[in-house]
Amino acid sequence: MLSARRAAGLVAASVPAVVVGGSSWYREKHRPELPPHTLRDLSGEVVVVTGATSGIGKAVAGKLAGLGATVVVGSRDQGRGEAARRGILASVGGTLPAPRCEVLPLDLSDLGSVRTFADECRRRHAGNISVVVAVAAEIVYEEGRQAASGADLSFATNQLGLQALLAELEPELGSSPRRGASGLRANRRVVIVGSRLEARGSVDPEVVHSTGGARLNKGWAGRDAMLRYADTKLCNMLLAATLAERWRGKAVDVLAVTPGMVHTGLWRHFPQWYQALTYPVRALALRSADDAAQGVVFAAAAIEADGKSGAYLSDGLEVEPSQGAKDGKAAARLYEVCGELIAADRSPRRGRCDDRARGARRTASTPTKYMRLVGLHALTLITPLRDYQETERCAFRVNMCHTLTRMRISEYL
Repeated sequence: MLSARRAAGLVAASVPAVVVGGSSWYREKHRPELPPHTLRDLSGEVVVVTGATSGIGKAVAGKLAGLGATVVVGSRDQGRGEAARRGILASVGGTLPAPRCEVLPLDLSDLGSVRTFADECRRRHAGNISVVVAVAAEIVYEEGRQAASGADLSFATNQLGLQALLAELEPELGSSPRRGASGLRANRRVVIVGSRLEARGSVDPEVVHSTGGARLNKGWAGRDAMLRYADTKLCNMLLAATLAERWRGKAVDVLAVTPGMVHTGLWRHFPQWYQALTYPVRALALRSADDAAQGVVFAAAAIEADGKSGAYLSDGLEVEPSQGAKDGKAAARLYEVCGELIAADRSPRRGRCDDRARGARRTASTPTKYMRLVGLHALTLITPLRDYQETERCAFRVNMCHTLTRMRISEYL
């Protein structure tokens, strides 16, 4: 019996070493390796970045500011926005004057705020907006949380607000080619940061239409937070494809980018126990925001990305999106439905939005529900997909993951 206990103790003691070693190996194996490229001098050009107060967006904003661009950051919170501005300037040595990085109020879940933000961008920088980088995203773990408009909060933030912003800035983006510091003419760019989780997403435009954006598919009520997030990322892919087609012939390229699995603040809305349980793996195995930003900056500023409108990039290389992301009919219909929801929203133009207006109908959570999230998180981590051709080969792991995580684990807690 004593030897068995010792053996169990040795096994338990070895688990942290295995986790640390395996996580470190995974992170090194998946560090970005971009193809040779040249980043454009962005002096005199304006870049709009959403989600730049932290994580990938902040890292991207710093790198683009380092290329000479004036960076406009949208932020729900003025204090966080100012802190981000100081951090962005410090990341390029603090030598740039304050006007090179501006902070404007923006809450993507509030279409009135989106319109005000776009108006101010046009007023300050008419004719000079060359790039829009859409990084902002939200994982909402409580089922049923809604924006003031009645749309699901994650859908309103990740999709509706983004489509509305790009529609407002379309006259600026599609007017004429930009002329940079080198004097060379080039297309303006829209970069939408997606996720490889879009392959797990599902969206039915007719359900979106009938529910006013409160649900994205027929099985919405039973989907956990990560799958609902995946649904919105599929919406982003369909938006990128639609804009690339609609703007064909205009002087603007639309690119979608997957940054890989990244350790960012997206997990901050999850329960504390869930964050603590997954933190070691996230911190040790996933990409840093700075690493993840490299592929996004390539899409925004690399000369080699010129003329690649409609492409889906991973670390500077074109990859295949999921089959759902290639559904042109669904993409066109979703764009139409979202346009109707945006037009129907008569929120007044305003600056800062009160977070209390972002209605929240919280439902009780269970340990079983969040163990499913842990399982899905682990699945995406152990599946090192460089493209979606590998998805079918790991389908058995998807099924196994769902089987295990749907067990009544709560009975043992």
